[in-house]
Amino acid sequence: MYEAREDRHAASSPIGRPRNHRADPAIPRAAVTVLGESGFQGLTVEQVARRAGAGRATVYRRRHTKEEMIIGALDALMADFDVEPSGDLHEDLFAMTRWLRDALLNAPEGRLLPHLAAQAAGDPNFPSSHMDTWVCPWHDAVEAVFVRGRTDGLVRQDVNLSAVVDLLAGVVILRLYLGHGKPLTDEQIQEMIEAVLGGVLL
Repeated sequence: MYEAREDRHAASSPIGRPRNHRADPAIPRAAVTVLGESGFQGLTVEQVARRAGAGRATVYRRRHTKEEMIIGALDALMADFDVEPSGDLHEDLFAMTRWLRDALLNAPEGRLLPHLAAQAAGDPNFPSSHMDTWVCPWHDAVEAVFVRGRTDGLVRQDVNLSAVVDLLAGVVILRLYLGHGKPLTDEQIQEMIEAVLGGVLL
């Protein structure tokens, strides 16, 4: 019976080196740093592993390509999206739009977006759909605010809500990356939301 218990224990024990959980957050941070220094073409697993203080095998186990490393960093950014809807249409739109501005402006991962956009524009093989995957959590949350407003009888039925959300995000991104580094102020976000709501409310 002792041997049977020993066999079961051996079968349930993990084989190989234990997972280094400290490398999980370090790898996305390293990818952000290396991308900012070397650009997409210069980004390599070796560089990321060195910056993360991890072995190449550790990086490969988590992210097989450099595209996956970048997307992992963006996923880490969106994991911090913690704006809980209040039920007030205007206040929710303001809070979520301000969060997007602050995340792109202040979080290291936010600086990846221009690199991804440039790479997607110049490389037809680049999986630009990953950018949509990253944006989706924020986009879906904002669209849900409009859907709730429509259910409450506030928002017109004929409005393309997805396009309206794209409009909000587009202005934030345009000002941040093409507006000489001058992001929207809180007052300007309020004004933009008022303008948008003027076209969608009943």
